[in-house]
Amino acid sequence: MRTLLAAATSFALLATPAFADEVHEALEAYALYQSDVSALLDSEIDSAQAVDAALARLQRHSPRNVARGWIAYGALTAVQSPEFASGIARVADESGRAPFLSQLRGDLSFARRTPRGAGDAIQLILNAASADGARVAMAGLRYERFARSPGAQQRASASESTNASVRLSAEMQGRLRVTAVSARPMSEISDFGGRGFWDAMAGRDASAPRGRRRRENAPYAAVTDHMLTLGALVVTESTGRERRRVSALLNEPLTQHCLAMERQQLRQCVGVSVDASERAYCLARHGLSGPGACFSAIAR
Repeated sequence: MRTLLAAATSFALLATPAFADEVHEALEAYALYQSDVSALLDSEIDSAQAVDAALARLQRHSPRNVARGWIAYGALTAVQSPEFASGIARVADESGRAPFLSQLRGDLSFARRTPRGAGDAIQLILNAASADGARVAMAGLRYERFARSPGAQQRASASESTNASVRLSAEMQGRLRVTAVSARPMSEISDFGGRGFWDAMAGRDASAPRGRRRRENAPYAAVTDHMLTLGALVVTESTGRERRRVSALLNEPLTQHCLAMERQQLRQCVGVSVDASERAYCLARHGLSGPGACFSAIAR
């Protein structure tokens, strides 16, 4: 086991810069989104201007890029399972690189069915999905409370854009540069993929909800399969030669469609709103709680 685990780790450490840029570039878009969610969890909601600034903050994120980043995050979370990473390395070694990649191309569920440890990797993905969906929904509840509070019915004011940074700090970027089995989300909640990772990354003193074992939501199993397959390419240092496949895996249709529909409904809702109360309600339902459900849909 130690030999296989070392092989899996060396695969990741020897990955080419092109791979790292491609996968982690997608991941950074999701990290920027979660960084803004962190800001909305802590910001004051006391005026129409505050609601408009929150709307501007969320609307600067492309649903497509957020969805791609979510798939990258799930894939890199999955490969933190030592059993999954060593299992993938073993199968690739035993079958040969070319046949292994051919199987991954032809069967989206191959990474789920083949190595021992896939169940552990899936559980890490489901835990991350539940935690990420919950924190986005929690931010939504704050704006829904404002929408229902007395005095929130103010006339619409001109929307103000936020001056907050749209870049990650060097420290944040460093925390995203994970390789296979370089983090321990199963035991350290603030590690990459852990239920408290995004709070820790933002420097928030927050208590992450206690984790429980999740079950996979069968209609969304393909989302998990995209993550597992991409994770298998990461472990075996195959993303450089499989660029087309990596792009297809990142462009997972269910999540992209879900987030795009929520963005469309947010714009329609805001378009017919007449005051800050209604805009806050739109933000809560379609800017936060709805997208949160898009992430957590794979778990139940």
